[in-house]
Amino acid sequence: MSGDDERQWGFVDGVDDDRVLDAFRGSEPLTTAGVAESAGVTEQTAAAKLAELADEWRVRRKRPRGGSAVWYRPTSAYGDEPEATERSVGDAIDALDVPGTSGMMRDWRRDAVRAAFDYLADEGTVEEPVFREEVYPVQTASYDHPDAWWAMVKPRLRTLPGIDAPTWRSETTWRYEGEATAENGDEK
Repeated sequence: MSGDDERQWGFVDGVDDDRVLDAFRGSEPLTTAGVAESAGVTEQTAAAKLAELADEWRVRRKRPRGGSAVWYRPTSAYGDEPEATERSVGDAIDALDVPGTSGMMRDWRRDAVRAAFDYLADEGTVEEPVFREEVYPVQTASYDHPDAWWAMVKPRLRTLPGIDAPTWRSETTWRYEGEATAENGDEK
């Protein structure tokens, strides 16, 4: 076992959730290897336990551009800190940089992003092709093809509060993690 004699090997059920979660300091992201080292388990065990915790929404995984995948704890895991969804969705959409030759066209495109957001917030989870099938026909934003429309909507939708976008090319499931609030019309 060369140096790993004291590490727990492969028995995920025997690893306490807190043992892995305690590896995180605040919201600082860690690689699987970093979690394994801090928790005193093998990378295989850490990866399996992190996958379990991700299924319970207690950790998240992202792959920064050009970097290795990292794990992090969502802000809501730390108690009373404000969640990202407390930021106004309307303000976030208004601030989006969208393509268009006129103010009206840019507004249509922001409306398309808002329509995709509203659909996801209502459904909870949505597969990518469903956005093209359900949202595009009612909010085309002057795009002639749903693929061009999605190429504009997708990168902007992923920046909105409460959105958990797919991180791997093979993943197509989008999730909404925020709480629906219909009171002010500004948030969903």
